[in-house]
Amino acid sequence: MDIKFVKYTRIFLEKSSEWLNDNEIKKLTMTPKFSQKVQSEWFENLENRTDYYIWGIEYNNIPIGAVGLKHIDYESAEAEYFGYIGEKELWGKGIGKSMMLYIQNRAEMLGIKMIYLRVADYNLRAINLYKKMGYLIIGKDGYVIKMGKKIVK
Repeated sequence: MDIKFVKYTRIFLEKSSEWLNDNEIKKLTMTPKFSQKVQSEWFENLENRTDYYIWGIEYNNIPIGAVGLKHIDYESAEAEYFGYIGEKELWGKGIGKSMMLYIQNRAEMLGIKMIYLRVADYNLRAINLYKKMGYLIIGKDGYVIKMGKKIVK
């Protein structure tokens, strides 16, 4: 499988708007409503941020999703993982594992020692992946499960 992690460009921004407005993906990723204006402003400020990194995911040179780290706290060496595959026909093909490995490597490069994530309790496919990748449940708030993993070299 030819998976590449690339710079998150305006092409990914436009595709992400489409993907994250799909009802199923919106529910699985717990994405709140957002406007094009807010999304565009967010994109314009990405290059100036050190607390948020995002990469596009390509499969055979076609944009299929995004992955990143947010809420990066260099003092506590923690960051929150997020990611999604917008092209549903590619779900269940092992891309999620590649995403997790990529982010773990990036986190190590940034000096992050703990990655955590939030996942809906009904997103069983994601929960199973996270458990296989060594993430443990560290909390729950309503239907949102918080999972974490220590990064050790």
